[in-house]
Amino acid sequence: MGFIQRIAEGAKSVGSRARDFGEIAGDRARDLTRKSSDLIEVTKMKHELRKMEKEMENNLAGIGALYYQKQQGREDTGDELNRLIESTRQLEIELKDLEDQIESMQPKPAVCPECNSELEEDVKFCSNCGRKVVD
Repeated sequence: MGFIQRIAEGAKSVGSRARDFGEIAGDRARDLTRKSSDLIEVTKMKHELRKMEKEMENNLAGIGALYYQKQQGREDTGDELNRLIESTRQLEIELKDLEDQIESMQPKPAVCPECNSELEEDVKFCSNCGRKVVD
């Protein structure tokens, strides 16, 4: 094999490795972009969750105040009390749905197939039962 031919083969090998590296880097960049957009979405959802929880607290405080007024015979609070109770029930449903959505978007930790213990990242063996973790 001549000198020029060895250089050509080496260049092909380097080119192939560079192409493979480029594909891997592209895959990693797409994965990072997806994870970033998921993180942004989860952050927005958590903000909305906090707003809904605050509204729930306000509703419950209002229900308590109206119930107390009703027991004192001060006002006819039935309609407003019923409205707040219904609003609170609806908020409970919406909160549960939002919490479920957030949970589904969170990455799930790997678990040991033997003992179902959560595994830390990049471990070869389960720290609980010692089973080898499949790569």
